[in-house]
Amino acid sequence: MLAGNKPNEWGRLEFEINKAPLSLQANSAKKREFKNHIVSLVQNAKYLLSGDIKVFIEWHVHEQKRYETSSSADVDNIIKPLLDALTGPKGIMIDDSQVQTISCNWIGSYSYEIENIVVNVEYSPDEFLPKEGLVFVKVQENLYMPFSENLPKDPMMSMLDIFDKMFSLRNELIEKGNDYYSAKMVMSVQRVFHKGRLDRFSLKTKEELLGEKDL
Repeated sequence: MLAGNKPNEWGRLEFEINKAPLSLQANSAKKREFKNHIVSLVQNAKYLLSGDIKVFIEWHVHEQKRYETSSSADVDNIIKPLLDALTGPKGIMIDDSQVQTISCNWIGSYSYEIENIVVNVEYSPDEFLPKEGLVFVKVQENLYMPFSENLPKDPMMSMLDIFDKMFSLRNELIEKGNDYYSAKMVMSVQRVFHKGRLDRFSLKTKEELLGEKDL
């Protein structure tokens, strides 16, 4: 369903999680099991969405269980565990900072025992990156750009040089009094990511990346 080298051209992915959601208060073993189940649904995707994303979560649960027991999760508490499972090298997006919009609602189901979650993800069809060979290259202090380490050395050097020039020009424009949004017009469409959001990815300096090409 989500497998393939690139996301579909309609800009919308849908998948179903045949498990009851967990709240933030669930124990670590249950959270790990829930996360691993979601990862198993999305890990065969050979790409990561790299632009702005909208996420819509619909939880199917029996009305009596929601109204007359305290055993089911709160709607607002199920969002974070689910997003955590969708991000990172085995997910379908890099980091949840990409999520511009998120909604979560429950809808009454006729089955008391069976619960499931339907997730819809909306995105720009052109904003994705292949997982194979993906690294993040340092372009400014604590800022990293996604990059393919499978490129030949000469094109790689040219692209890294372009990144340097874009950042230098942007910073120069800001120093001369231009606001951030005006200055960013010289930047790549592909966003950068802060180091603190990339702990599960491979991070390299330009020197490390180019040095490996000489081996």
